[in-house]
Amino acid sequence: MATSTSTTSNGSNTKESIDREFENLKGDVSKLTQQVASLVSATGSAAYDRARKNLDGVISDASGKGQEAVDAVKDVTTTISDAVEDAVYKRPVTTLMMAAGIGFLIGAMWRR
Repeated sequence: MATSTSTTSNGSNTKESIDREFENLKGDVSKLTQQVASLVSATGSAAYDRARKNLDGVISDASGKGQEAVDAVKDVTTTISDAVEDAVYKRPVTTLMMAAGIGFLIGAMWRR
């Protein structure tokens, strides 16, 4: 009977030991989950910051290129305007005939 008592005692100790280990394991898993969440949050934040900086750079470059395009169009418009104005002053009859010819061609194409 002594054996039976010690087995019960050992069984009880083993169950308590397993319960303690299980609680410790739950605590460790909880801590690990928090650490992983913190790591993912920090990594996600860093990735967001990098993406934001890249996007800001692209927007800045696009803005600069857009401004260059606007300036180029203004230059071309000014150049064409100056050329037409110069042609009107230097050769008014020729310019008038060219305008009439272009108008005739547009009218002929419009009718079709």
